Amino acid sequence: MSTTVERQTLALAAIFQSAALVDKLAKTGQIESDQLQNSIRTILNLNPTDFEDVFNGRQSLVFGLQTLDSALAKNGQGVSREVLQYAMAIIAVQQKMVKRSDLMEKLSKELDRAVNQHQYFNDYLHESVVASTASCYQNSVSQLNFRIRVTGNPTHLQNAKVAERVRAILLFGVRSALLWRQNGGKRWHFMLNRKTLQQTARHLLNVA
Repeated sequence: MSTTVERQTLALAAIFQSAALVDKLAKTGQIESDQLQNSIRTILNLNPTDFEDVFNGRQSLVFGLQTLDSALAKNGQGVSREVLQYAMAIIAVQQKMVKRSDLMEKLSKELDRAVNQHQYFNDYLHESVVASTASCYQNSVSQLNFRIRVTGNPTHLQNAKVAERVRAILLFGVRSALLWRQNGGKRWHFMLNRKTLQQTARHLLNVA
């Protein structure tokens, strides 16, 4: 069973994984299919059997743990400025979302539709499932006054399919930020608990 600090670190790694994947999508228009699949699976896994099942196991967060380790090792300089900005923005957006009961209710209804889409097609990567998951973000989180501004190659960002994937990955980050807070995650942990988080991330990488 994961400890509290391990759960916090895994959820934080998922946030940084989301941020890094969004950055990669915005700049190259592509990410690995299994990374997209695991992200959407996490979003639509509304009844996980345990904490790690939310993410389909810690192995699916290796990229995020590596990104988190890099960010913590060099005081944020180990990752691009955009990745760090996206990670902080995801945390801020989640905090604002939970204060909007109307948007949380809207998100819940949209998620039910997306789950139904997946049950019908039985494929997390089916274009209708990806589009439905992206709509969950667009019709709820995107309605906040505070929005996550994604920058990159305009050619990729103007591509509808890429834009859908970006929204889906951001929602994966928001879900992860909720789990982070539910397990006691605080923004000041980045400063005061930096060494503990880094050591835990490296331990989790060794056992993933």
